[in-house]
Amino acid sequence: MISYKTLDGPFGRSAYGLDLSAGISDQEFLSLTQNLYAHRVVVLKNQTCGVDEYLSFGRLWGIPIQHVVDTVRMPDYPDLVSVGNLGATDDIGLNSAAFWHTDQAYEVNVATTTMLFAQKVPSVGGKTHIADTKAAYDDLDESVKNDIEGLTAVHFYGATSGRDGERKTRELTVAQAARVPPVPHPLVRPHSITGDRALYAVAGTAFTIDGMEDEKAGNLLAMLKAHCLQDKYLYAHKYEVGDIAIWDTQMTLHCATPINAPTTPDSERLLWRISVRGKPAIYQ
Repeated sequence: MISYKTLDGPFGRSAYGLDLSAGISDQEFLSLTQNLYAHRVVVLKNQTCGVDEYLSFGRLWGIPIQHVVDTVRMPDYPDLVSVGNLGATDDIGLNSAAFWHTDQAYEVNVATTTMLFAQKVPSVGGKTHIADTKAAYDDLDESVKNDIEGLTAVHFYGATSGRDGERKTRELTVAQAARVPPVPHPLVRPHSITGDRALYAVAGTAFTIDGMEDEKAGNLLAMLKAHCLQDKYLYAHKYEVGDIAIWDTQMTLHCATPINAPTTPDSERLLWRISVRGKPAIYQ
């Protein structure tokens, strides 16, 4: 029996009473999806499952996406990414996700759900910050909604690297870049399950708007990003070991807290990331 509690923020739920190592029923999974689509974030508490069980759970949500930067994929598990500060020495390696973005917005088939399973957590820092872009869209003036209706943003991996005060991201190799050419996505996008509308990926990979002069497009994207990053739309998750934090990638932006290389065991951070595309099988 799953019980839900409100997270310490303007949105999101924590979920207790589920043990993924013992499996999950269709009814339990349906409950998780309904809570995620209603509240943007669901955090499963006290999980002890292994990587295979975690990957099986991830596949319930959709098709796992193998990251274009193949060097960050987990050995023997290319559908997973190791996230944290183990093994990295430079700032790009340590903080490649420490900027506001939406996973896989730079691909034709976008991510629909992302999850992080906490294996090691630092005593200080290590939070993930999440913005609710549906609530941000709902609160826009009707005149702004009308102005942006039908507009298409163009996305590219690393497009905003080092721009507007954002951190630099990894540079893709020629072969990697060939896999992810610039792609268009609606600025306001309907959710694939609920049909609800939200601002989509207005930070991170969006670098212009189709048919609009670049300076005007940049100003519009900057305005929408700033609107989404107001405190009333933000939640910051402080992980505990055993947390699986899941967020609705279609209706959120997120950003890692910058972190340094570990100096002691209690400064180590390791999470297993799965991002998926498509609908959960239960909705097929």
